[in-house]
Amino acid sequence: MIDPSLTRRGLLGTLAAGAAGVLVGCGGSSSGSTDPDELTTIVVWDRAGAHAKARQEFFRTWNQQQGRSLGIAVRYEPQATDKYEEIVRLGFQTKRAPDLFHSPSAQLGAFVAAGWVQPLPDLVGKAVLDKAAPYHQKNSELVWGGVPYAVPTTAFTNRMVINTDLFEKAGLDPESPPATFSEVRKAAAAITRIGKGDAFGMLIPIKATGFRQWSVDILLMAADPALAQFGLFNAATQTYESAKYAPLLELYRSMLSDKTAYPGAATLTSDVAINAFGKGEAGMYVTSSAVVSSLADLGSEVKAAAVPLPVPDGQKLVRSPMNAGYPYAISSTTENPEKAAKVFEVMVGDGMQEALAAKAAPPLNAAVWDSAAIKDNALLQQYRPAERDEQWPKTPGGLLQVDGESVDQTVEKLLLDPSAALGPALTAMQQRMQAAYDAAVKNGEIDPQEFQA
Repeated sequence: MIDPSLTRRGLLGTLAAGAAGVLVGCGGSSSGSTDPDELTTIVVWDRAGAHAKARQEFFRTWNQQQGRSLGIAVRYEPQATDKYEEIVRLGFQTKRAPDLFHSPSAQLGAFVAAGWVQPLPDLVGKAVLDKAAPYHQKNSELVWGGVPYAVPTTAFTNRMVINTDLFEKAGLDPESPPATFSEVRKAAAAITRIGKGDAFGMLIPIKATGFRQWSVDILLMAADPALAQFGLFNAATQTYESAKYAPLLELYRSMLSDKTAYPGAATLTSDVAINAFGKGEAGMYVTSSAVVSSLADLGSEVKAAAVPLPVPDGQKLVRSPMNAGYPYAISSTTENPEKAAKVFEVMVGDGMQEALAAKAAPPLNAAVWDSAAIKDNALLQQYRPAERDEQWPKTPGGLLQVDGESVDQTVEKLLLDPSAALGPALTAMQQRMQAAYDAAVKNGEIDPQEFQA
């Protein structure tokens, strides 16, 4: 079972308080009927989007066939994308949580600490866990106290996707894309120049959910294998190295100032960014393989290619941090854990992976990558996990009580205020994060071994 130190939630007081109310009487959403002829409803929550549409279609058929034979009816409920984590927290705090749910990797540690999720070995078959073993390493975001609490379903590798037509019009070679930050800046300027107000060099969606996680940290981790996200934590030295944010913040600032970034970065969400790329209005976008299904959902005809992540000048690409994403967990409040586990095994199984692949979603299963559904999808295949793609490690950042600004707030402020000095702000961030981490370790609230490879 999980290390008891992870349940002493001085650093997660709000979450723990909500969980305490939830756990009093098992507030699961499913039917508690003992009538063998009555279907048990298992409620599943997910983040809305192209993936959710594929899963929703899958369960329409599954409910009529396999589900009925098992005495189960799945009520699949996609939730608002940008408010998803907040909706999940409110669901548990108000005793209206689902039976199982998409548990974002970065939030799972907090959900475990709050007592909202079940240890999977207690409910799920060994074969299911064995298949997920590559993503259940000790320092995985899905494993706490040595115990897996979620299983991933998609391979969210990270690349820079480029519009090859805009590259060629700007005199750039799509076969030799920008490899460093200075090359990205030059390419953005060239694309914006030929775009004449209709197309711009780079998408920088500051208001996108997970912007810092997916569009900032990834690029710095790609050249430095010691770093983890959320403040740039070095697990080997147990220190924060936040000063290393500077090169990327300088790059983004320069493109915002030069107006070679897509307009309105301060309010740009992921949906708007993907739509802009899909309409041919941007030349470059650092994004995960999830973009392929989104472009397919939009019916985009843009000629796109996924290319390696650019890195700071003077550094080399040594890894391409990925997230074995869309993990699912079983709620601690479900009234029907055995049937919830049956649905869980369907959610993470090969049949669902094939349904997702049919919608251009990136599967985990190598056999599905070779299936007829996606073997000829050139853009998606360019996102296929390869040697450099490494599952990113978990980080203590989301478990800390930090005084003052959060990492996200500091990053956003520095991007939007070019007059703010980077050095002092990043030093102050590093000190805040380090102080919070050291205090949590000293108080026994965090075990440093959780984050070691």
